[in-house]
Amino acid sequence: MKVSAGRVDGFIAQPDPAVRAILIYGPDTGLARERSLALSHQVVDDLSDPFRVAELSGAMVSDTPARLADELLAMSFGGGKRLVVVRDAADGLSAPLKSALESAEDADANAIVVIEAGNLTGRSSLRKLCEGRDDCAALPCYPDDEEGRARLARGILQSADIRITPDALRTLAGILGEDRQSNRSEIEKLVLYVGPGAEVSEEDVLSSIGDSGTTSLDETIFAAADGNIAELDRSIERFWSDGGAPVSLMCAAQRHFQRLHRVAGAIAAGENYDTAARRLRPPVFWKVAGRFQNQSRAWTIRSLEQAIVRLTEAELALKTTGTPGQAACGRTLLAIASMRRAQRP
Repeated sequence: MKVSAGRVDGFIAQPDPAVRAILIYGPDTGLARERSLALSHQVVDDLSDPFRVAELSGAMVSDTPARLADELLAMSFGGGKRLVVVRDAADGLSAPLKSALESAEDADANAIVVIEAGNLTGRSSLRKLCEGRDDCAALPCYPDDEEGRARLARGILQSADIRITPDALRTLAGILGEDRQSNRSEIEKLVLYVGPGAEVSEEDVLSSIGDSGTTSLDETIFAAADGNIAELDRSIERFWSDGGAPVSLMCAAQRHFQRLHRVAGAIAAGENYDTAARRLRPPVFWKVAGRFQNQSRAWTIRSLEQAIVRLTEAELALKTTGTPGQAACGRTLLAIASMRRAQRP
């Protein structure tokens, strides 16, 4: 069963009882982990119960393919459903999973398999298996866009009896990054900062989590747009070590250059920078406002369009061709940084 991104939360709230195996995949590892935990708690209250919960890795299943079927068919001590969690799964899980599900069809299996995988392309055999069977579901986990980040923030703040002004919400959504778990932590920090019953202002957002506005992802993109190759090398390595996903980096870089293009186009049409920049939503984060202004003036409109095309092509290649993600991102951003350096007088 293929579950669209917009239907994932509804599926997690009320899983299909006919589904025995649920694949959670995508570039947002924080969101994937959050959804895996939510589904796991739908099956078992106590995830530390060794009689009802089994945790495997993709490598363990590859070494002993029958292990997955054994866990799926095992009966829980004291009754109740069992949960089997498979982490770091890849296409090598496809055959053992198919065999285990076929064995479960002829037995009174009472277990649910939750599978955590990385970013699987449409050609992935594991993804195809789970999308094509009625007893499986495939749930994509893509980074939240600005609207999704705002929705997450509103939900957490409302549950804490905290209001937020529209300007503060736009600023918060702009500061938050690509990883759901990291975003949740930052919003919870804001909750502690203002306290129950308060109303969050833009100043509260900047005072509480302003430092998160200069993340390794932001620094990587700004270094490329500045043409600073040495800083680009350092920041992209930090982004990888933070667990950043290649597709997330390419998507965020596209948004940055699209914003530059919008402002540069307005300036070319006769507007001043301040007027053009004020229309951006979310607004430019104050810590990098000077760098953003310099970039909007340094890049030509034609070069910005070429950069956007490069980034779009790189994102498409990452999603469809199985191109090594980190290497492809590095080459693309290095090429963009070189474009910026070539424009210097």
